[in-house]
Amino acid sequence: MVKITSGASFGGAIKYDEGLLGKEQIYETIGYYGIDMDFDTWGRMTPNLQDITDSFEMQAALNPKVSQPVKHFAISWPPEDAERLTNEVMMEAVRQYLNEMGYGNTQYLVTRHLGTDNPHCHVVANVVDNNGKKISDYMERKRNAEVCKKITNEMGFSWGSHKSAKQSEIPTDCRQRTYEAARYEISRDIASAIPEVKNIKELPVVLMAKYGVTTELKLDNNGSPCGISFSKQIKDSTGKTVTCKFGGSKIDRQYSCKNLERIIKIWHNFPQLRKDAKNILDLHAKIKDTHRIPPRVEHQCEQLKKQMSRLWKEEKKLQKNLPANIAKGALAVMLAIGFSTPLTTLVTALTASLVIAYQDNKLSRIQNQKANIAQDIKSIKQTFRPEPERHEENRPSQKLGFKLSL
Repeated sequence: MVKITSGASFGGAIKYDEGLLGKEQIYETIGYYGIDMDFDTWGRMTPNLQDITDSFEMQAALNPKVSQPVKHFAISWPPEDAERLTNEVMMEAVRQYLNEMGYGNTQYLVTRHLGTDNPHCHVVANVVDNNGKKISDYMERKRNAEVCKKITNEMGFSWGSHKSAKQSEIPTDCRQRTYEAARYEISRDIASAIPEVKNIKELPVVLMAKYGVTTELKLDNNGSPCGISFSKQIKDSTGKTVTCKFGGSKIDRQYSCKNLERIIKIWHNFPQLRKDAKNILDLHAKIKDTHRIPPRVEHQCEQLKKQMSRLWKEEKKLQKNLPANIAKGALAVMLAIGFSTPLTTLVTALTASLVIAYQDNKLSRIQNQKANIAQDIKSIKQTFRPEPERHEENRPSQKLGFKLSL
């Protein structure tokens, strides 16, 4: 069952979802897309309320006509499904639901609330998508019912207490903790290895040589990567060595084969993205006092300046408080992933709008200068216009009144 509401305040919705409005709330952030996210030393998500709110509001500002940019989904399952609903299974269902409802290309934050009989999660999504367009809510209730029915049937969820849930394949509590520790460790190792590779095909070599992670990369008939899995040996609480194996998306949605290729590309393109952002801010500082810049462009420049300032502060914080058990490259990659989407959105928009504003003002200034020069030339011609020449035949003849005698 999914309950849908709309609103105007991202901060209020996120505070509720993250358990900040209820002291008895127990919550866990299990997924996100397109927003700034912090991580602890194990790679677990530790959301910062203000940073996330700023990310949502910045994208919503791309379409100021949308008065209620907040969409909130409360997604719940029957108690019969509690055992099989791991975070991974729940996120798989949530992603399919958001894609079916048209929210696959926008920012969202997924928070699971624990300590209740029925498993459920809350999703805050941005009605303004990554391209600045408003996501349609046409026949939303009808589509919601149809999508819920489809996902329930496809994933084998229960309709009610009269239907028994399928047996879960989750390990025992002791083994579960071992697998979770291995998952976080592999996630950290992958992030640490990304700066050392140029493409995904180089990743297995680096992971095995430096971090002891075995990687299986599947290739299609054309030799292109189409699937990836990771395994690592780790000791459980009894001291026994256990081999833990995960598909890439089971570790984190970012580590599916397709997303890993995208992240590696983001990492290698990030220095150029930062350079482009700096060039735009330098251009804005140069022309802001002499050119007419539209308010929307001014706002985007301020947002870009704010994002770059936050990125710089986060990097300084990492240099001072870098944990001993995690590579600097891993946290740098996380920063690149977190800041890439907002920076790309702003740089793409401002590359066109700010340059056009500069060129329009420059062209107008040149035209005004030409007009002023033409007027000056006209004035000079009028001031120094030569008098008309007099011809000799028009002059009266002068006769001398005496003769010179010798």
